[in-house]
Amino acid sequence: MIASCSSSANSIALDTPSPPIDTQTRTIKPSRTVTVTNTPLPTGTTTSTATPSSTSTPPEPTSTSTVAETETLVEFKVPILLYHHVRGEKSTSRYQVALPDFKLQMEALHEMGYQTIPLPQFLDALDNGSPLPDNAIIITFDDGHLSVYENAFPIMKSFGFTGVFYIVANRIHDIPDFVNFAMLQEMMGAGWEIGSHSYTHSDLTLNHGLAYQEIARSKVDLEKALQTNVQTFAYPFGAFDSFLGRKVQEYGYQAGMGLGTSQNHTRDMKYYLNRIEIYGDLSLSDFKQIFIDS
Repeated sequence: MIASCSSSANSIALDTPSPPIDTQTRTIKPSRTVTVTNTPLPTGTTTSTATPSSTSTPPEPTSTSTVAETETLVEFKVPILLYHHVRGEKSTSRYQVALPDFKLQMEALHEMGYQTIPLPQFLDALDNGSPLPDNAIIITFDDGHLSVYENAFPIMKSFGFTGVFYIVANRIHDIPDFVNFAMLQEMMGAGWEIGSHSYTHSDLTLNHGLAYQEIARSKVDLEKALQTNVQTFAYPFGAFDSFLGRKVQEYGYQAGMGLGTSQNHTRDMKYYLNRIEIYGDLSLSDFKQIFIDS
């Protein structure tokens, strides 16, 4: 498992667990032009994740397939950033970026010429090779914390930035420290997009029987409540295996968000896109270095 965010929600058992699937996977290693060949894993092997830690390395994205094929994929360089809390004058945890630090980071992105783009535009580029603007970036937030609405939202708006907010579906009914429907509607009206971060924030690699509840039902409930199309899913903790990747696709999502350090993406990585987590103790110079080193 890859540590992405903490969870206090309880898992919900399903009456009808999803059936097991085969374990053949395809591993994608990005390069400027990528040739992909299917490689089956040994029977009984799954692409699992490690115990959460601040130094964990995310799993390489996989997609299930049983037919060997070779194809050339177009690669796009688009940093996808991940935040959790944005609050306070000083960070006290990995998941909390202090308000002054966040302001300086957004200012730095603006000075470097970055512009946020909608996820559908990015996914269209992956699928069809459509052009993207120079210095395109996607800024995402997990868990649905109130501080994103109160602090990150107005700061980003001042720079002309929009974000993608991944919501845990059982946390939007006037629960303290989390956003509610009205706040999300306001953010959507300003150009933000809403994605699912599951129903209860459970590690789905530990119990595949929760897949329908956590992946499919969260999408349905969020779409009904917000009257919007929920197109992408962010795996709780970044925890991923080939079963979950296939279920995210089967349940109607256009992409899945994970963790990673790469800014390069291809179509075959759509169900585990790399997101660069911005830690609370990251200095401004180290933040800028992310874009210089890439």
